[in-house]
Amino acid sequence: MKPLFLGFGNAANVILKELEGYIQDFYYFDEKNITNSKGKKLDRFFIPNDCSFVIECASVEAVKEYYREIIIANKDFYILSTGAFADENFRNAFFRLLENSTSKVYIPSGAIGGIDVINAIKKYIEKVVLRTRKPPKAFSRDDKEKVLIFSGDSIEAIKKFPKNTNVSVTLALSVGDFRKVHVEIYSDPNVKKNIHEVEVVSSVGNYKFIFSNNPSNNPKTSLLAPLSLAALIKKNFENVKIGG
Repeated sequence: MKPLFLGFGNAANVILKELEGYIQDFYYFDEKNITNSKGKKLDRFFIPNDCSFVIECASVEAVKEYYREIIIANKDFYILSTGAFADENFRNAFFRLLENSTSKVYIPSGAIGGIDVINAIKKYIEKVVLRTRKPPKAFSRDDKEKVLIFSGDSIEAIKKFPKNTNVSVTLALSVGDFRKVHVEIYSDPNVKKNIHEVEVVSSVGNYKFIFSNNPSNNPKTSLLAPLSLAALIKKNFENVKIGG
């Protein structure tokens, strides 16, 4: 396989390391002028003819800027910055364009798990609550005690914290209703890790998941997020698929 990385920072390097043995060669495009001796750098964004698929690990803005070229080129698209879908106008335009393409879009579970449970009981869900706690530096703050800095739905969460709340949008996409996911975000100096607590109430049963993630080299991002994308790519090339 020969993917094109859209964005080539820390997350891309984690994914590349995890896919060692799967990837023979790759392209990459990064507006920050990052260089890598192994891949072929693109000076401008375009889709090479021999590109197998596109892996986005740049930003919400990058998804919005380049999605049309990717979908029109009928390339499969792996998206890490799922916060782009909080924008209803963008979301509608994206899925309308996708209807006329052979592209498949893959959204990893990111910094949480339990998405297979949510997918299975989607139509029975009554509410979902996401509580996120991160060290103050993840929000560029210097709080000395735990502070609730946001409470609202997933759409408002991603607008106010676009670098921190891809998890809430991934949950909302899985649930199928952005207003059904309530989000609470805490700046907490007592935690050293990124902690996500997901509570699901449904007629099938009630579920609670807690994820205490080590941050990556970027304190705003959990290491689990790029690892989950790499696992999703591997899964698509395996003969036996386990889990939803």
